[in-house]
Amino acid sequence: MKSKKLKFQIFLYMAIELVIWFFITSGLYEILYYLEDKRGVDFPFKFYLFVNCIQLLLLVIMNIPFVRFLIKRVDKPVKKIISGLNQVSEGNYSEKIDFSAQNELDEIKTAFNDMAKKLEDAEKVKRNAENERILLFANMAHDLKTPITSIIGFSKALSDGIIEDEEKKKEYFTTINRKAVKMNALIDRLFEYVKLESADNQLHFEMVDAAELLRNCLADVYTEYEEKNIQLELEIPELPVMKKADKVELSRVYANLLNNVIKHNEDGIRVFVRMETNGRVMIADSGQALSDNLAEKLFTPFVSGDSSRRSSNGSGLGLALARKIMEKHGGSLIFIQKDEKLPPEYTKAFIAVF
Repeated sequence: MKSKKLKFQIFLYMAIELVIWFFITSGLYEILYYLEDKRGVDFPFKFYLFVNCIQLLLLVIMNIPFVRFLIKRVDKPVKKIISGLNQVSEGNYSEKIDFSAQNELDEIKTAFNDMAKKLEDAEKVKRNAENERILLFANMAHDLKTPITSIIGFSKALSDGIIEDEEKKKEYFTTINRKAVKMNALIDRLFEYVKLESADNQLHFEMVDAAELLRNCLADVYTEYEEKNIQLELEIPELPVMKKADKVELSRVYANLLNNVIKHNEDGIRVFVRMETNGRVMIADSGQALSDNLAEKLFTPFVSGDSSRRSSNGSGLGLALARKIMEKHGGSLIFIQKDEKLPPEYTKAFIAVF
């Protein structure tokens, strides 16, 4: 039902009330005039006073529905709106108001409920982001603790002169250096991830040939693929695939996905790399499928396949970084497995679209 303007409703109600009251009182005076003029009835002053009182009483009685109208269409909705605003101001964004006023207050109700829903969604996003941030630093602390403990232990042994054998000392120094390099790489990747999350961070967009970028990234990993006896199947357009993108960051995505195949699969697998003319990229492999639980958390920072976080294979930040970069490009990065979209003989794949 289309809502009417509140002032129009009030004006209409008052106009109808006055017209009814006018006809009733006019009819009453017509009767009295007839009795006096035609019948010769002489009414005393007190009788006219009584008639005036009846008219006032009638006006009051006729105003009762008008007051009820105002309470139903104005007072109750306003009270509910005020109550809802108080709830929202206290942080209860799930509060919804419900009434039927059939005027502008209905529009206020709809606007309020929409606002409350947006605030509730924003609060959920904020809580999720805060939880992710806490988890991010907790996992980072966990991943840094092991190499730091090793560095402290080995450096203590060396500084206390416990190790006398020169070969053993060299081995300890090598281990300390390796652990420090790993920590530095982890901190660098974390910095990149946090930088991408920042709203102030802007990518440098330009028209680039995405097909050429992908070929260059494939060339970079080709030797490692050969060492791992990985068989490559390629479908990349010969003509340029021009896309507006950040050349460095897009290359980072392609390189990450191609390196991910090496890090988290056994030797001798098949890898299928396809780019469509619209820039959509699929990188599929025939390696072992992931558990459903791991597949769901694959893009969560510090989550990676099997024991890679306990080894030198990965930090668990690469895929999270890749997805952030694709989102910054207005696109997406998804993971699929056991899906009809996969080419035959392949078990899982990453799909990058922008």
